Order: sequence, then C-alpha cells, then structure tokens
Amino acid sequence: MKRNDPDYEFHHARTPAKRDHVAIVLKAFIVVLILLALALLYLAVAEHYRTRFLPDTYVNGTDISGMTHDEAENALPYELSTFTITNGGEEVDSFALTDIGGAYCFDHQLSAILKQQHASRWLFSLSRKDYDEVPDITYDETKVAAIVEALDCVNDPDATEPENAYYEKTDTGFDVVPEKTGTAIDADLLTSEIRIALKNGEYTADAQNCLKQPTVTADDLPLTDTMQAVNAYDSLPIDMSGGAVETIDKATVMGWLVLADDGTVTVDSSAVAGTVAELAQKYNTLGTVRTFTTHSGQKIQVGGSEKDTMGYEMDQETTTQRLAAAALTGSPTSARWPVAGFTRTDENDFGSTYVEVSIYDQHLWYYVDGVVTLETDVVTGEGVNSTTPGVFMILDKQSPATLSGTGYETKVSYWMPVTYSGTGLHDATWRTSFGKEIYVSGGSHGCVNMPLEKAEELYNSIDMGTPVIIYNQDVGNVIEEEGDTDAE
Repeated sequence: MKRNDPDYEFHHARTPAKRDHVAIVLKAFIVVLILLALALLYLAVAEHYRTRFLPDTYVNGTDISGMTHDEAENALPYELSTFTITNGGEEVDSFALTDIGGAYCFDHQLSAILKQQHASRWLFSLSRKDYDEVPDITYDETKVAAIVEALDCVNDPDATEPENAYYEKTDTGFDVVPEKTGTAIDADLLTSEIRIALKNGEYTADAQNCLKQPTVTADDLPLTDTMQAVNAYDSLPIDMSGGAVETIDKATVMGWLVLADDGTVTVDSSAVAGTVAELAQKYNTLGTVRTFTTHSGQKIQVGGSEKDTMGYEMDQETTTQRLAAAALTGSPTSARWPVAGFTRTDENDFGSTYVEVSIYDQHLWYYVDGVVTLETDVVTGEGVNSTTPGVFMILDKQSPATLSGTGYETKVSYWMPVTYSGTGLHDATWRTSFGKEIYVSGGSHGCVNMPLEKAEELYNSIDMGTPVIIYNQDVGNVIEEEGDTDAE
C-alpha cells in the first residue's frame, strides 16, 4: 500500500490514537495494581496490629509499640512495693510483698488497651498514646494470714482488749457501763483489709479499721423493768405498826440485791433477814425490860425474863419475805406482828389497861384506860414456890377449872393463866384472909390467889391478852423513889 493510497492514509491516520488509548489503559491498570498492593499492605499492617499494640503506645512510660500482649507484659518494669500498716495515720508495721509470694501482672490492663484500639485505623493512630496502669498483684493468700499473725502490731503486749458493755449495780441503783473498743487489732479483720487493698492496687491498710470489737454494746442491754423499778425509789419505808416507820436507805437495799450477768435481779434473803433481825431487836418487846410506874408512883424496871408472855415479837420470816418483795418494786410494806395492836412508847408497850400485882404489897390493881376499876389483897407464892415477877398477859380464861401440880389438885371457879408453866390468877376459897405477911408462911404454889368475889369480877371484865405486870420492889428494881422528880 502506497503512501498516496487512500487506504494507506486511512490506516496510518488512526494508529497514534490507538497507541494513546493503550497507554491510558496500561497506566490505569498499573495504578489499580499499586492501589491494590497498598490496600493489601494496609490490611496486612492492620492484621499485624490486631494482636499487637499500635505505634507510639506507651504504658507507664515504656514504649510497647508493635509488641504482643505477652511481650509488653514482659517489657513493663514494676518494682514490688512494701505493704504498710498504719494506725491513725502513723505507720506501725510493714512487710514486703515478696513475703507473701507477690508478683505483678498487667494482664487485664494490657488486654483492655488491645481491645479498645482499632487496628484497622492504624494509619490514623500514629500520635503518642500514654497509659498509666497499676498492675494487679498476685500473691499466696495463705501467706497473708500467717504474715499478719506475726506482725508486731497484732502481738502488741500493751494493747488493750475490747470490753463488752455490762450491767452494773451501785449504791443507788442499776446502770449500764458502755462498751470499750480498746487498741488490740483483730488479725482476721486486718487480713481482710490487706486483701481488699491489694485488689484495689493499694499498698497500705489502716489498722484503726481493724480493731477488735466488743460483742455486747450498751444498746444490747436495756434496763429491765425490775431495774427501772429499783432505780425509781430512793429509800424503802417499812411500817413497824403503832405509828413507827423505819426507812431503809438505798445502799442497804442494794446490798440485798444480786445482779446476774444477764440482768436478772434477785434478792439475797439472808441479807434481808439480817436487816429484819436488827429491826426485831429494836422493836421486839417480848422478854425485854420495861420501865413501869407503880400504883405508888415509883418507877421500876420489870420484865426481861424468858418466862414473860406479854410483848410483841416480830414474825421475822414473813417480814423478810415482804421486805424482799418490796425491794424489787419500791412499794411500801409493813412488818408482821402475830399479835395485833402493837404499840410502843418510851417506857412500855402495855398501854393503860393492865393488871398490876405487887408481891411486896400483896396487892392487885386492875386499870382500865388508866383508871383503877378493881383492887384487892392477894396471896402470892414464896420460897421454892415464889411467884415469878415479869410482864405477862391473860393467856386464857376458864370457869371452872382444875389446877394440878406436884402433890396437889385444886378446883377453882375462875382461872386466868398468865404463863405457859401454870402461873395465873384465880380464886382461893380455902383462904379466909389475904394480903399482909400470909404469903411468907402460907403462900400459894406460885399463883396469885384472890378472894372469890374479886376473882369473879375480874374474870367477867378482863379480856384475854390484857397485860399483867407482877413485880417485887424489894429486889433492887426501883429506879425512882416515890416523890422523886424526874431529872429530865
């Protein structure tokens, strides 16, 4: 084909354009290949950082870029600390973490960093990334308890143990003494505190939070109803009858009460009985010496014999029971006297209605409300059959009666015994006279012999329990002669 040939011109006229097209295609292909290569490279790098740390990653100042988890953990330096025990801010003890088999571990910290980084965006994470991490500490838990048990602060000989709250009895009542914590350290609590601290990455524990605690507090010990009742009164009154009231002071009452650890309050009956015995000694009149003003105006001492039958003797057993019960409540109470109507004056307890018999005068007077309503001469005993002086009372009344003794048996119309051994007042119809010196040579067997009509009159007017005072002025019992003035 010649150059001038039209076909030749047509063919050669399109070749440069074709060549340009091919070049463009080739270039595009190359670009695609390059981009593909770059993409593959990017993906390869991303895959690389999927299990490794991105560039410029620092933990605690150490560059761990490109390291795996294990490589980074081995690369991170960390010095095990000393664990310190403080008490109120002051260091009191310490131990090395190596003593409990301690070792540091960044496992979960490094895992968290890997998890939060985006490996597919490694190209956009080229700036520095700093992490401040506190490692976990692994240790042998059994060694912690052993270390704590050996610490000086736990074994301090000067440490004070806690004291439980407790009930207290004082001279004025009951109270609760509050608990005290003390300074002794509870090894178990301190062991637990150390474990919590290590879990939180801390290397100190305050022993002030680990002190041994009382097991009983004041809140556990409310005052019982009995305690409150006792606390409510200041003293304990006891009615001694006849207008006399004794007041038992609180300290004495508290001495009777027994306090158990559980708060139970009981009464020591023997202690109460001791107080009652003192009251009985003060107020009992049976067998005591009294001052008596005779018909003639003399003051003499009468009574004091074990044969006395008139007088008041406290029922100490019953009174003790009453007083013991009152001690727990504070309620007023009273002494028990087997004979009702107890009265006591400075001189006597037989009042103004009584029978007076003077052995010396051989005479009897019967007073009713201080007025003589009957009097008569009598005959009493003498020698081995002497009539016993004393303070007696009419124990019984019999009409008629038969009196018997050694070598005799006598019938009488009116019998009024005053002792339990057989002495009494009665008529003596075998006698024709009474009084004067008859008793010296012809006295009774010990009774007070009376004319029949006087015995009858007395028998019909006197009540059982009426006092009978028998005395003999010639035996040294006169304490004030007739006409003497009272020095007081």
